[in-house]
Amino acid sequence: MANRWKYMGQEIGGWVATNPEPAQKLVFRLDKHKWKGNGQYARLPEHYKRRAIEHLYGDKEDVHDVRDKRKFIVNHETGVWTRTKHVPVTVVPTVQADKGLWGGEGVLIGYEDGNIVDDYYRCFISVPKLMKLLFYSEILNQHYAVCVTRRTIAKIEEATTFDHYILKTPLQDLNSKFGFDLRRQMLHKLADNGENLWPNDSEKRSILYEKYKQYQVPKEEIDWIGLLPDDALEKLEKEEDEKYELSVRPWKELFRESLIAELSRRQRNNEPIDITPVATKPYA
Repeated sequence: MANRWKYMGQEIGGWVATNPEPAQKLVFRLDKHKWKGNGQYARLPEHYKRRAIEHLYGDKEDVHDVRDKRKFIVNHETGVWTRTKHVPVTVVPTVQADKGLWGGEGVLIGYEDGNIVDDYYRCFISVPKLMKLLFYSEILNQHYAVCVTRRTIAKIEEATTFDHYILKTPLQDLNSKFGFDLRRQMLHKLADNGENLWPNDSEKRSILYEKYKQYQVPKEEIDWIGLLPDDALEKLEKEEDEKYELSVRPWKELFRESLIAELSRRQRNNEPIDITPVATKPYA
């Protein structure tokens, strides 16, 4: 039931599963060829690949488990030292989490310990406690009603402002399409030295720009932040198609420009402009 719900998009209790979360380090070792050489993601911009690899395969902050800080443990009976292994709890990504800010928490699927019925463990679903609160963005000058968890509130208070939380939180910990969209909007406002920031209040603009200018990134990189690889490929192909369409021009435009340039040259050099009008269409 758990695997079927997780991978086939089945709906249980109103929580709709999206794509399963990758097993970070192992999956990166298996998928490394996709990002290099002739891999399907190798054509993507370098700045995107750097952020995406950290986003998809980087270490997340421990939320649902406690990491053992010891590097090795010893078996006192055998005296054998073994390296400690940290296997993080798998959080099932959901559509609802993408629409809110859950602070790294998520839907968990597991089995009840010791409760066996007909040789089957009973499956359970754990959902974080959610609340809908109103937040204000100084950069965007707008209020947002967002579903959050208690951990999100603690993180926002730790960051001092809602905008600081959105801009400084690593992508793998923010883990929300809504949060990624907010970050892109905020970065667009901060681009060009904050020219688009509070256009009707120069004093407020300068104060906010000094407050958040450390988060600035090059303008051409903003729209790539937070995109999944398939979405980034679609964006890249769209840009390549637009560039190709602009490069293709009808011959009549080239001939027109050539004729205008030739006439301008003759006029500058006081040469006769000898153009004989055609009475009838050729090949008529």
